[in-house]
Amino acid sequence: MPYLNHNIPPFSAYIRDEYLYNHTKGEGDFSFCDVHTVNCMERRTILFECLFTNGVNWTRRPIHAFCWKKDAPRYPLNIHTYWDCFSSYVNVCKRNRLANMRAELVDWHGEKRKGTYMFTIDFGWEDKAAMLDTNFSEDPEHKCAHMFRMDDGNFFAYPNNRIIWYDDAFMEERLTGNPGYLIDQNFYTVENTREDSMTDDSYFTQWERTEPEQFNVDDQKPIGAVSKKNKDEVIL
Repeated sequence: MPYLNHNIPPFSAYIRDEYLYNHTKGEGDFSFCDVHTVNCMERRTILFECLFTNGVNWTRRPIHAFCWKKDAPRYPLNIHTYWDCFSSYVNVCKRNRLANMRAELVDWHGEKRKGTYMFTIDFGWEDKAAMLDTNFSEDPEHKCAHMFRMDDGNFFAYPNNRIIWYDDAFMEERLTGNPGYLIDQNFYTVENTREDSMTDDSYFTQWERTEPEQFNVDDQKPIGAVSKKNKDEVIL
């Protein structure tokens, strides 16, 4: 898994020139560029690298430094993106099912803005042997960042739970309010759940047919065996 930097599908944009002069000048001026790489440092906002027409390549510019319309409204950084990076181990993927889809993004004030999906930035924890995992990149609270080209001329990066998608051929009743979904706090695994079974080094493990037990989906503890006389009957 790439560490710190990752290629992204490149896109053209303007950078607000004050981000080239340490905010000492350049406000109201713009420079054309190609944005080509994302930089992720844990507990920092998503940053981007871009190439200018004068031959300069500049790294680690924040998302609100960029726009695709010069008259795009200016917002605080926490409107453009919702979370800092969860890890320095980063993955970039363009979700085929979401490609070019439209959506409404809901900011932390509850205001909705429309945009078009570009790609997704996600996080993990690769070096488990050498470094203690102290972040939330592989926790149920994890968030990815879907990158959007907004109608107002800006770029946003938002998590799933702040996005309402459009698909005229698929979606029948789009959300108009909070549906009450809850974050799933479970970790799902099947390892070490077959207490009476052990594999060996055979290509095909030898086994004998046994009557299956029924399991409670929540805690995976047997709630009864299937009767040999009547397999529709459960012995409690």
